[in-house]
Amino acid sequence: MSNTAHATLAVNTFGDKYFYFINGATFNKVSAKVVFEASFSKALFNEDSLYIIVGTDSGLLPKFIQQQGIPSGTRYIFIEPEEILKLIEQQDLFDTLPPEIACTTLEHWQELSDDFKINDYFYINSVKLHNSIGAQQATLQDYPELSWQLNEILQSLHWQYNVAIGCEAFIVRQLENLADNILPASLLLDAYRGQTVIILAGGPSLTDLLPWIKQHRNKLTVFSVSRVSRQLISANIEPDFVFSVDPYEHSAEVSKEMFKFGNNTIFVHSHHAYPTLINQWHGKSLYLGERFPWKTKLNIKNINSVGPTVTNTALNTAHRFGFSRILLAGFDLCFTKEGITHAKGSNEQLTGPKYDLTSLQVETYCGEKRPTGQDYYAALSILSRQAQSITADNRKIINLAETAAKVAFIDHIPTEKITLDELDTPPNEYAARLIPYLSEPELSEHYAAISMELEKALHHLKGIKTLAKKAIKINDHMYNQEGQIGNYRDKRNLDTIEKRLHQKYRDYSALVKRFGIRNFLKIAAPNKDNWDAEYTKKIGRIYYEAFQIGSTRLIKQVEDALSRTRSRQEELIDKPDFSLLFNQWTKDKSYKRARLWLERHPTAYLSPETKNEIASLSKMFDEFLTNSVTPLNTQARTSSRLPEVKTRALLLLNHKKTGELKDLYNALKLDSKEPDKEPYLLLISAFIAELEADDNQALNNYDAILNLENSPLIEEALLRITSISLKQLNDENAFMALECLAQINPIYLPLYAESARILGRLMIAIDSYNTYLSQFPEDLQCQLKLTDLYLENHIPDAAEMMLNHILDRTPDLEAAILLKKKIADLKDQNQQQS
Repeated sequence: MSNTAHATLAVNTFGDKYFYFINGATFNKVSAKVVFEASFSKALFNEDSLYIIVGTDSGLLPKFIQQQGIPSGTRYIFIEPEEILKLIEQQDLFDTLPPEIACTTLEHWQELSDDFKINDYFYINSVKLHNSIGAQQATLQDYPELSWQLNEILQSLHWQYNVAIGCEAFIVRQLENLADNILPASLLLDAYRGQTVIILAGGPSLTDLLPWIKQHRNKLTVFSVSRVSRQLISANIEPDFVFSVDPYEHSAEVSKEMFKFGNNTIFVHSHHAYPTLINQWHGKSLYLGERFPWKTKLNIKNINSVGPTVTNTALNTAHRFGFSRILLAGFDLCFTKEGITHAKGSNEQLTGPKYDLTSLQVETYCGEKRPTGQDYYAALSILSRQAQSITADNRKIINLAETAAKVAFIDHIPTEKITLDELDTPPNEYAARLIPYLSEPELSEHYAAISMELEKALHHLKGIKTLAKKAIKINDHMYNQEGQIGNYRDKRNLDTIEKRLHQKYRDYSALVKRFGIRNFLKIAAPNKDNWDAEYTKKIGRIYYEAFQIGSTRLIKQVEDALSRTRSRQEELIDKPDFSLLFNQWTKDKSYKRARLWLERHPTAYLSPETKNEIASLSKMFDEFLTNSVTPLNTQARTSSRLPEVKTRALLLLNHKKTGELKDLYNALKLDSKEPDKEPYLLLISAFIAELEADDNQALNNYDAILNLENSPLIEEALLRITSISLKQLNDENAFMALECLAQINPIYLPLYAESARILGRLMIAIDSYNTYLSQFPEDLQCQLKLTDLYLENHIPDAAEMMLNHILDRTPDLEAAILLKKKIADLKDQNQQQS
């Protein structure tokens, strides 16, 4: 760093010492205190906040904050380039800092942020990034890069935590699909042992491999992701199994050609896949995961939907179905040299190449370096772990494309060297033997069981809502004018309500919390010391309002699921209440159910009006299937261009091109073909604000993006955010984001466990770690965390069993040995006390 050669100290008339090469003439005529007050005002002094600040202004900014007084529950992390930090320390420019303020480098900031409980601050949306005056002026060239890196990291983590706790959409879909999640995928466990399967994904290499696949179709079991159905129809290839996991409406648009497959194709879907794909499917279907989002005997043991992508799910299912050799086609996880991201004929390919502006590159099997996206990069890391687990079970995974990203534990073998034998039995015959045909009485029994379970849940949720309303009223009147508890009978009544919520309604209270976790996290206050009665009253109201809001919204979802299940019962009848069915089918956009009902009741008498209505609904389905200019298709084309806007904006920010960013903003604002551009406009505005040194406005825009409903940036950015964590070797953060996004995929359960621990729900945390370890038994870190939780929850026997398991494998592991001693000491204490 050449500037440090001129590291002489300047001193102004106010006694402020600073390095001129960092701060220039900023403090020549005005004191640091006045400059900071004018620049930051109250922006750095909110309670319960964690401020990440780039640069220390020669140590003057931490001193200013210390003198002003540190707000309750607030902490500060200053980050300097390593040479600057050493220089400031050598010159003794830091006063003795209080424990709430720390200075570090980018290399060590993560460890410090963990000590400062950054996750707690993220959960309450209170992590703020600021640039010091020196970093804003960027006289020192290290500051813009440092600011850029931290901005990217914090945006990543900010989105990750915000989206991670927003798992509401997945629970909604799970409830919407209850009536139609009938047969579990576990019916086909090990059904194809010793056989070969090929998984068709949407990458560019699929185009070149389709002729080979078609030529050898009768020697393969074919899995395909639903979004490549259009290409398969064009190639005259019907898969044996088609997969979907996406809960969003866009999934129906990109996957609709799957309805053109014949009756032999089996639909395998996550329990939270988009409902119109499931409830209009004409053939057999198998669901992955659990039926209900709460504990019930109707949640039978099943294969899970492993993320982050549908191809990960298909790979896991192939393993669980028993296939010994798994071929991959279109499983590229990188772009072509020209920036084409998907196979020929896809929406993405039709919109042209991506701008190749990312620095992320991967090595392919043929030794080339190819660009990739953040989502693919994240998926690669997960895929290598998944492949390691599968190949350890004596299975072989082969990628047929030499241009695909190279992944550990996945080999590349070209098609000309693949040997295939004729299949003795067609794949659909294996399935036919194991997948039962459901008679009308059996379906009726299923719907009745679902209805009974929903009615039970409705009763409990209404009980929770009633208790929450009562608790709010008690909480509001419990304190006197001095802010003290006036009537301890009220306090006892609140304690009774709390006990009922977490005992009588335990499982459903946990569901309400998971469903509306954002509202519950508002009560978190990291490092809060002075919990006076007034503050406790405020927190109490927030807490019980969260129960009220969550239970109210869940009641609506459960009532809708109950109505849908009853309409399925009605469908079994030859003379149903058609007005009820038509209303439900129209509400759900499940227009094809009218045609399916007709096929299953060929002799039913229909009035002319009913015939017309069925014909009308059937026509609506056909229009959806054939219309290529639907609003959803427009959105699909939009979403394929808007990420390019984001990538370009990032590049312009990195090179500090304020003028060009403004041009990009104006062009996007005037483009009438981009209906979902608001979050992208906010993003560009935030970048402009950063370059114009208005960090507060930039942070406001980032927050506005997170608060938008159905923002495509949240969905598209989540895996890219995860990849940053993975790149920094912070696997836990990466898995945390992915777990809460899908909520049910086992690879993400450690985040749910950690969130549960933070919320004090230790049994949920223990259950989550156990579920995770049942599928990933080699994860020592999670085993140790589970042991800690057992101890925290006073279950020393379970902790000891887990430690014995760990020490059998790794007898010298220090952390396990220490925990073993801790348990022994605990047992000795218990014996002495007894």
